[in-house]
Amino acid sequence: MEPIKTMQAFVAKSLLAAGTADSPAIDLRYIISNYKFSIDYTITGTGTVKIEYLLCGTSDGTYVDIGTDLGATLGAGSSFLPFASGEPYLAPFMKIRVTEDGGSAAAVVSVNVHIQ
Repeated sequence: MEPIKTMQAFVAKSLLAAGTADSPAIDLRYIISNYKFSIDYTITGTGTVKIEYLLCGTSDGTYVDIGTDLGATLGAGSSFLPFASGEPYLAPFMKIRVTEDGGSAAAVVSVNVHIQ
C-alpha cells in the first residue's frame, strides 16, 4: 500500500462575496502512484463555496477549468469530497479553485488535497 500525501491548498483563505482564489500549483509528477484523490474542507462564515480543480501541462502555464466541480453551494462546516471515478484527468499540474458562489456573503475556506 502506498502512503497518502496531503497537500494544503488553502489555510483559512478569506473569500469576499462572489470572490475566487486559486491555490499554488500542485506538482503531481512524482507524488502519485495509484492516482487516487480526495479533499477535505472546512468553511466558516455565512457564504457558500464551490470547489473545483484546474489542470495544466506546465507549472506556470494557463490552467484549464474543465467543468469539474467537486462540490458546489457548500455551507459552513467540514467534510470530505471524493473526486469522481476516473478523475482528475491525467495532467502533471493541478490547482484547486474556491469560489464564493452565493454572491452575497463572505466565507473562510481551508482545503487539503489527499493524493495516493
